[in-house]
Order: sequence, then C-alpha cells, then structure tokens
Amino acid sequence: MFKQTTISLSIAAAFFAAPSSVAEQFEKDSEVIVVSGSRIEQKLEDVAGSVNVVTEQEIERELAVDLNSAFKYQTGITTTGSTGEAQALNIRGIGGNRVVYIKDGRRSNDAYASGSGSLIVGRGYLDVDNVKQIEVAKGAASSLYGSDALGGIIVITTKNPSDYLAGENTFAQVGLGFNGVSDETSLSGTFAAQLSDNNASSIQITRRDGDEVQNFIESLDSYEYTSNAAIIKSEFTLSETSSLLATIDYFEQEYDQVITEGTFETVDNNENVSFSLQFETSASTVLYDNLNAQLYLSDFDQQSDQIRMGFTGTSVSHNDYGFEQSIFGTRLVLDKQLQTGDIAHQIVYGIDYDSYETARPRVSTVKDLQGNIINADVFKPTFPGADTTMLGIFLQDNITLVPDVLTLNAGLRFDKYDMKAKHDDLYQGSEFGDYSESALSPKLGLIYSFNDNLNLVAQYARGFKIPPHDLAYQSHGVPTRYQIIPNADLESETSDSFEFGMKGHFEDKQFSATFFQSVIDDFIGTNVVRMEPGPTPTSRPVPIMQYQNVAEVEFKGFETNLMVWLNDNISIDTGLTYVQGKNKETNQYEPSISPLNGFIKARYEADNWSVTAAFKAAKRMTKVPDEKRVTTSGWGTVDVFADYDLGNWKLNAGIFNLLDKEYTPYESVAGLSRSTTNLADYTQPGRYLAASARFTF
Repeated sequence: MFKQTTISLSIAAAFFAAPSSVAEQFEKDSEVIVVSGSRIEQKLEDVAGSVNVVTEQEIERELAVDLNSAFKYQTGITTTGSTGEAQALNIRGIGGNRVVYIKDGRRSNDAYASGSGSLIVGRGYLDVDNVKQIEVAKGAASSLYGSDALGGIIVITTKNPSDYLAGENTFAQVGLGFNGVSDETSLSGTFAAQLSDNNASSIQITRRDGDEVQNFIESLDSYEYTSNAAIIKSEFTLSETSSLLATIDYFEQEYDQVITEGTFETVDNNENVSFSLQFETSASTVLYDNLNAQLYLSDFDQQSDQIRMGFTGTSVSHNDYGFEQSIFGTRLVLDKQLQTGDIAHQIVYGIDYDSYETARPRVSTVKDLQGNIINADVFKPTFPGADTTMLGIFLQDNITLVPDVLTLNAGLRFDKYDMKAKHDDLYQGSEFGDYSESALSPKLGLIYSFNDNLNLVAQYARGFKIPPHDLAYQSHGVPTRYQIIPNADLESETSDSFEFGMKGHFEDKQFSATFFQSVIDDFIGTNVVRMEPGPTPTSRPVPIMQYQNVAEVEFKGFETNLMVWLNDNISIDTGLTYVQGKNKETNQYEPSISPLNGFIKARYEADNWSVTAAFKAAKRMTKVPDEKRVTTSGWGTVDVFADYDLGNWKLNAGIFNLLDKEYTPYESVAGLSRSTTNLADYTQPGRYLAASARFTF
C-alpha cells in the first residue's frame, strides 16, 4: 500500500525538472510570513529551522473543524484526541507539555493525562473558524520561548478587525457547516466595522453541536458535545506609527454522556477566557525600530461531574473533579536593524514573564439508592495545586554575512523559574519541595543560498522543560497495589536539537528535505524506589514509585515535501515523514513515535472552483517498547473535497475515507497493552460527508 505513495512521490519528483507555466493562484510557501522563527514577522524562506504553516484557506478548503483535522496533511505532526474531546499535537515524536502553544501571543493551559495515558485536559480549546494562520516550529525553541518549548511550538494567530475589513468600512459574514465524522452542525457569524477614524472592531461567534466520533463498527458508547466560541477585538490607532489592540477570547465546550441514567453519567465542562492588551509602535528610536508589548490574563477551568455505581451496588458516588489554571503574562519584544561595515544585523530581543496558578479540586459525595447522603468528603487529588513563575530574557541576531548568500541566526535566552506546591492538609506526611532553577538556551542557524531558488539550511537549538507540577508533586496510590510519592529533586529536561536540509522555491515548484535529531537528557519517567509489605500478611508487596530523571531519549528521522504546478490548473502536493525514537539506556522504542507515513494531494483549480483528491497512508507499526504493547497494520485512505466561489457565496464539500477503509492509526493506541486492548474500539470512522457554506454581505 505504501508503495503507492512512494511511486506517486517519484512521479511528482520527475515533474520537478520539467518546464511548466506559472499559476497565478500559486501562493508560494517562500512568501508566507511567519513569526515563530524570530518572534517578529519574516519570510518563511528566511527561517533556518523547519516550520509548517496551515493557512485559513487550507482550513476552509479541507473542511477542518479542530486541530486534528487541520493537521491531517502535514509532515512530522500527528494528533491525539477526537472531535469534541481533548486534543493535542505531537511534533516528531514529542508532545504533551513538552510543546508550547501560543495563541495571539498568550501561552495556553497545560495538558493533563490520566495514569493510563489518555488525555483528560488538552491544548485545543479553541475554534478554527477565526484562525488566520497556525505555525508549527519543529525542534527545540527555548531560545525564544523558554520552558516547555523543548519539542517545538505551535503559534496560532486569529484575525484582527483590519484583516476582515481590508480597507472597507464594514464586513459581515454568516456560515453554516456539517461534518459527518461526529454529525456536527455549526453556525458562525462575523461582523467588523470601522467605527471611527481611530477605531475598528470585530466580533466572531461560532456554535457547534455534535455527537461521539464512532469507530468503524459503531460500537462505542454515545455522548453529545456542544461548544461556543467568541472573539471580540478592537484596534485603536494612536498615531501614524502606534496602535493598541484589545482582545476578549472565550471558548466553552461541554461533553455529556449518559450510559445508564443515575448510575453512570459524565458531564465535562471546559471553559477558557482570556483578556489581552497589545501595544505596537514603529516609531524608531536608538533602542528599537519596532516595539511590541502585551499584557494578558487567561483563565482555564475544567469541571468533570461523574456519577458511578459503587462496587457493592448499594451506593452511588457523585464525583466532582476539577482542573483550574490561571495565567498572567507580559511580553516585550523589540527589534533593531544595524549595519556594521558590510554585515547587516537584525537584532530581536525582549523579556517574558508568566505566572501560573494551578489547582485540582476533587469532591466526592456517596449516596444510597434512595438518594440519601452516606458520606461527603473532599477527595485527595493525585497532586496538589502549584504556583509557578517564569521569567525569560532573550536575544537573537539575524546576521547577513554575505548578502543573498550567507545568513546566520544566533540566539540566546536566560530563564529563571520558581515552583511551589500549594499547602493542603490532605497531603500531610508528603514532602513537597520548592523548585528554583535557571537555564540558558542557545540557538545557531545557518542559511546558505546557492542562488535565488536553492538554500542549504542547518540549525542547532537547545530546549528545556521545567519539572511539571503534576509529576513533581504526584502523591497518591491504592494501598494494596501501588503508591507514588513526590520528588523534590527532579531536574529540568533538556534537549539538543539538530537539523540539516535543503529548500528549493521556484516559480512553479518547491521542495524541502530535512534530516533531524533531538536528544532529551534527564527524561522524566516513573521508577520503583522500594517495595513495602502489603496491608495484610498475605498481601503482595506494594511498589513505592516516584517520578525521576531516568533516561536519555533520542528522536531522529527525515521529512520531505514537494509541491509542483504542472500547468495553470493542476498541482501536486506530497509529503513523507519517518521518525525513530529510543530510550538510549534501555534501547526500547518510545511509544510516542509514529510509523513511516505520507500523503499526496492532486488539485485542479479553475477560475472560481477547485477539486482535490488526497491519499494518506501509514506503514504498519511494529517498533513498540516491548512485545506486550499494541502494534498496528498499515493503512491508506482517500479523501475528495471541492470548493466553489460564487462571489458573496463560498461553498465547500467533501467525502472523507471515500473507500470506506477500516484502519487504526497507531497514535490512538500507542503504548497500550496488547492483552487488554480491543483494537476495534480504536478504529476510525468509515466514509462520511462534510460541507460548509459562507455568505458575505
């Protein structure tokens, strides 16, 4: 099956050498503007490291409804979590809290997984309807973004009022959508207006209602979800060179499942609200040409209300679990152009400060079958809350050593962080340490241009991740089975990331080929520190476990991309990714890697419509930690989607998994036990339809 992808890539590569006319519709990747490479706007071709970009046009064309579907056709990036559930991205085998999410300059909430590895709190609490662009910078990015950027960063940019207005006085749009993967219906509305000479404002609202994402045989328990998202922005022109942007960003998602009324019910509510003020000026001074300052507050609150029948069948537990996190942050980013002899410098520098306050309340009320309260108690969470502060100072110099030939990107960041556990009487007897450490994160990138169209790129970057509070302060267990104790001596994880590759951007074709390696030192994992006698003389010994810096982990592989316009109407876009990850101490494969995978998209574009056929495939996965872990078979799926522009109307439609293929992506079962996992539960939906319509007034 995967040979089909290889053959298709070879055919596309053959076209690379063939002459073809330039398509006016071709938006070259080299002209895409990104901010993830230097924290200021620059062309993608001027970034030494690998950056994937998903634009609003791709989100609309491919009928994406969340992070999962927005990154379906991207190299080096996989997703976890289904539509309507917690989601997160994995970059070249590294994910979770080892990747930073930045939305409009603000850091997002932490992720949190259960002991079985399933995601409880994700990072995708946003709506893609208002997204202008998503950038994914792969490899360590701590030299610019500090802690958690050990594996990469996701930078999400939403539209400002000026993006909607585009020089007009008003803008209004309504949208309707349907996605058959979860029978989701959506309704959106956008309005923007130039309210005065000095102010433009916009509001964008989206409502979604859907059901569970079923497996192929549709045997999973049902649930319903709803989400409401709103972004209100107001731009104030203070002078010809200065502006102020005020933002209110709200997202709420509710998950409702009733398996057996009164004895097995779950209601999850995730709410995220952010307030931000951002000041920009291009009034040049001796210290800067441009200045960007931001102040923000984000508040994330997850409440999970569960009803569960007790083991004896004579009582019912009403469990109220929470995960709460507030983030206060400030940003200051400045840049300055300097010339020293024949060498040009673009210096970017600044300071970040972030303060996290995290809590995980849990309350359990036990009632008899008549509804009378038997016991009501505050339940001990797996870890207490924590207060964390992070201060970072960074500097990057983009140096043009030889104009149009040789560019050097050199960066360095200093970070200081402090973390303290919240006092909680529930944890008497547990020893929680205070963390106070610092880190230096350098970066060095090189771009050598053979000519205007072909570049050699190389980059080294160092990353770090502070010990996460949910691991450092883990303190819980089952007396007869295990106990996890906190660790006051955890050290930060650090990574050394290397990239080497070629990038070509021509009039009607472009390509990239990248080899990468990332080595993570002091990787945090669980370790058995001792065995203790069980609660009774006949009980088995109880393992006492602790999260420790236990390993060095290496990820390496390659990525290739090729896009070719065969003529003014037909384009081919392909990508291939291979990642290998191993624990260097045990020589076991890491469960977070993905098998060899790739895609090919063929698109026909006319004046006001286009149609795309897409094939995505993955090789069978046998590189698992040990023989007790799940493996998966290879698979391939075909999607077809089209768009039609009628002026004020825009119509999009698609058929996904056209051939009704039954398959299981390895990412959905990674690390699970072979003996207790039913692969049928993790198969993906069969054939489904999606459509959307937008009308602009």
